[in-house]
Amino acid sequence: MDDVLTCPVCGDKLRNSHSNNKLLHPTGKTANYVERICSHGYNHIVSIWTDKETKQVDYLRFSLNASYSRFLEVDFVNQKCRILLMEKCGYNTIDIDKMLEIDFPNLIELKKRVNLYILFS
Repeated sequence: MDDVLTCPVCGDKLRNSHSNNKLLHPTGKTANYVERICSHGYNHIVSIWTDKETKQVDYLRFSLNASYSRFLEVDFVNQKCRILLMEKCGYNTIDIDKMLEIDFPNLIELKKRVNLYILFS
């Protein structure tokens, strides 16, 4: 995924935080990153980690509901996804060993697919 400067969900300008020689644990890759964050629009949180050298997104994490209890993590380096389910006593994860198609800004189909993964796991 190419780097973006605006939120793929709401279109607002993203806030930036720079990290040099950072190990991004979910991907296992070390690089100079810029983290782009949107947390101020339409009940969503989006976090995008972009490698400064390649200008490609390595990791994407965003909320799937307004209560922030479901998140999707997309690892572009290793080509896999993870669903995080936040609960009162902690969280559960569902690992998906393939990439899910993300249809920004209309996430209806993606939410349906995530619900199926949750239902059958």
